[in-house]
Amino acid sequence: MASRAAAARQGDAAASSRLVALSAVTAQLAQADDLATMSDVITREAGRVLEADAAIVVVREGPRLLRAHGTVGLTPEQITQYSVFDLDLEGPLGEAVRTGAVVRIRDRADLVARYPSLDDGVERSSVTLPLLGRGDDTTALGAMAFRFDDRCVDLAEDELAVLSVLADVCAATVQRLAAEAERAEQEARLQFLADASTVLASTTDYHETLTQVAGLAVPFHADWCAVEVLEAGVLRSLTVAHVDPAKVALAREVQSRWPSDPERPSGSAVVARTGQSLLIEEVTDEMLVEGTRDPEHLRVARELGLRSALSVPLRAHERVLGVLTFVSAESGRRYSAADIPFAEDLGRRAALAIDNAELYSESRRVAAELQATLSPQELPALGGWEFADLYQQSGRTEVGGDFYDVDVLPDGRLAVVMGDVMGRGVDAAVAGSRLRAATRVLMTQDPHPDALATAVDAFMERDPLIPLASAAYLLLDEDHDEAWATVAGHPPPLLVRADGSTEFMELGRSPLLGVGPTERAASAFSFGPGDMLLLFTDGLVERRGEDLGERLRELREVVAEGVRFDAREGTLGDFLVALAERMLGPERHDDVAILALRRQPA
Repeated sequence: MASRAAAARQGDAAASSRLVALSAVTAQLAQADDLATMSDVITREAGRVLEADAAIVVVREGPRLLRAHGTVGLTPEQITQYSVFDLDLEGPLGEAVRTGAVVRIRDRADLVARYPSLDDGVERSSVTLPLLGRGDDTTALGAMAFRFDDRCVDLAEDELAVLSVLADVCAATVQRLAAEAERAEQEARLQFLADASTVLASTTDYHETLTQVAGLAVPFHADWCAVEVLEAGVLRSLTVAHVDPAKVALAREVQSRWPSDPERPSGSAVVARTGQSLLIEEVTDEMLVEGTRDPEHLRVARELGLRSALSVPLRAHERVLGVLTFVSAESGRRYSAADIPFAEDLGRRAALAIDNAELYSESRRVAAELQATLSPQELPALGGWEFADLYQQSGRTEVGGDFYDVDVLPDGRLAVVMGDVMGRGVDAAVAGSRLRAATRVLMTQDPHPDALATAVDAFMERDPLIPLASAAYLLLDEDHDEAWATVAGHPPPLLVRADGSTEFMELGRSPLLGVGPTERAASAFSFGPGDMLLLFTDGLVERRGEDLGERLRELREVVAEGVRFDAREGTLGDFLVALAERMLGPERHDDVAILALRRQPA
């Protein structure tokens, strides 16, 4: 009796010692700052206290998978089997996670009855506890298990109670680490989107920017990142990014040898057709077999080691412009529904970059075509004369209504016009083009400046689509060394005499064109060999906050100085370039047109 009592006291003492030791393990567990540390505390420290022969901690990864984060006492085959496995795999781990209940195997007979595939003929017992979440979601986050070989260990209820507390702390640690990881991931995604937006806004070359964005995504958000764009209805690869250049070359070889079938019911092709994101949480070998065309294609696809994929449309204004794809491989990452909003957000930003680039290119094309209608394709080549012109837009895609022309009339005289339609944009440019064309026609009836200005007034009265405009009309007669000018609300032409003196043509000035019937007069002046005329629009002399009179005086002084221009060494075109550099500041708020005509010295 005494010996049994002593044994009982010894057993109680041992159990009490284990309880104290397990309580200490619980304190260690609360300080774990990653899953590896947490799992190590459970498998090594708790396993040692319980005198277990083997221990394992698994954590749920996605809806169907469990991943081992710590093992002790398992064979290499078992470590491989349980590294990542399906929730439905027969055994206590899957059952504990599925049911959320403690699973106790008391002996081999119990094991055979419940999991016959696990019997290896060895007597053993085990206890597996689920890691139950707290709060709104009580789904098991994983499980921890302890195995006892060659013996049947039946843990006392108080020991199970302490292990349950240990499991609770373990579950709380998993939740805490998951929340911290999610917060860090969210911060990283926000920073990534900010960096990507900066890159996307840096240039209108969307090929270059999307290539940079794909590079940013690797390897933090993906092992592979691919961008495909729709060109003429065909999905074409724009870029593929991976940290290993050799793998990028391999991927390009795959694209070249086995191009994607646009009609296939999966992959980026279906995303482009439907505009719906496609998530493949796990790329299975069956998928590779189905998606490849021959044994060599399958071999190369397997070599890429694809594990999970997420493709989202590049959508702008309800139009799909391409597809962005994230792929995981060697990292083992599994994409889930939680990754879709981030990927779609990036896809929208990338699509807007493409859309803006296309719009910019189209605007540049339209601007160039409109600008071509506002000025002569080339100035006339006429003996005894030198001509030069310069046009500078205030923006790269927006045009204005500045127009000009130089025509040699049948009798040898020169008809010159410099005009500016009020406003900016396509409407102003179209109006300027119409007014230039009308002026050329009306010039054939009577090229004299006052008659021409009056005829243009009448034309504008019949065409309300043309707003107010300013213009300077000149007629030059080389045979008689004389000229006439009518200036309708326009900056006065600058006359530069052969001796270097300058004067603005202030005579013959009248209101803007389009204000209604008004008297137009022409001023006559001499224009002989060596003389030069400079016509320009107000963009050359108007500057915000500065007096126009002062700016005109500045222009006259700059021209008088010659702007470091020597007629014997430079051309009239050089003169205009130098003049524009001197007169125009870095902030240009209006288009500038300049036209120079000079008679060669006798």
